[in-house]
Amino acid sequence: MIDLHLHTTASDGTLAPAALVDRARAVGLRTLSVTDHDTMAGVPEAAEAAASHGLEFFPGIEITAVSEQREIHMLGYFLDQSPPGLEPFLEIQRSDRFRRAREMAKLLADLGAPIDIDGLISQATAEERTLTRPMVARALMDAGHVSSEQEAFHRWIRDGGPAYVVRQAVSPAEVVRLISRAGGVSALAHPGLLGRDDLIPSLAKTGLGAIEVYHSGHDAKTRAHYARLAAQHELASSGGSDYHGESHHRAKSLGVVTLPREAFMQLSQRFLLAHSVTHGA
Repeated sequence: MIDLHLHTTASDGTLAPAALVDRARAVGLRTLSVTDHDTMAGVPEAAEAAASHGLEFFPGIEITAVSEQREIHMLGYFLDQSPPGLEPFLEIQRSDRFRRAREMAKLLADLGAPIDIDGLISQATAEERTLTRPMVARALMDAGHVSSEQEAFHRWIRDGGPAYVVRQAVSPAEVVRLISRAGGVSALAHPGLLGRDDLIPSLAKTGLGAIEVYHSGHDAKTRAHYARLAAQHELASSGGSDYHGESHHRAKSLGVVTLPREAFMQLSQRFLLAHSVTHGA
């Protein structure tokens, strides 16, 4: 089984990279990719753990872009563990996450729901973690303002919510180009949750490699819709559970929402083609 959308404690997952690999192996996964938000810090440990278990592992990442004041998540696959030229960009991305978290904390305080933002940022810095909205949601839980991450998002920090602050990020097209220059293949993450099908034609022309057809937030009708769009624009299909840990609402998708082997082979061909063009093979 194949899962190309997994998160660790390097961003907003609850399992350390090696523990995530152990959990993935336990449910029957044999091919996987770690795709933490705006960081590849968890990749070396995950890769070592996967190798020790004889699992097929591909370094990946999930990069946040912005279009029309909305976050667009872009996946990158088949990258080196330290992709050339990518880290300076990712440092800027992570720095902006701190800026946004402070602004969100100010809004939350004004709304009567203060959190320990200095402690949250200090912890993320010490642990070399990317600071994400789910971490802000957990801080709201720790402060007793909500009983779940879902409630935190619904009440305050969802897109457009009263404490939502937009990222200062680059466009989806620029992320596609960054991933291509780093030697990887890009995919539009969970488009069924995004509702921005209008982006797909232009991104395909820019060099987008795939659409995430298989995702825990996609039902059968949604998967069929994006499979058709992928074929229409000559894109591959990617997919995975988007697993963040056992306390996350997508926990039951691990080992259930997977990428078919045939689709994975088509995605791999995208990488081989790009690699041959880049290296003149």
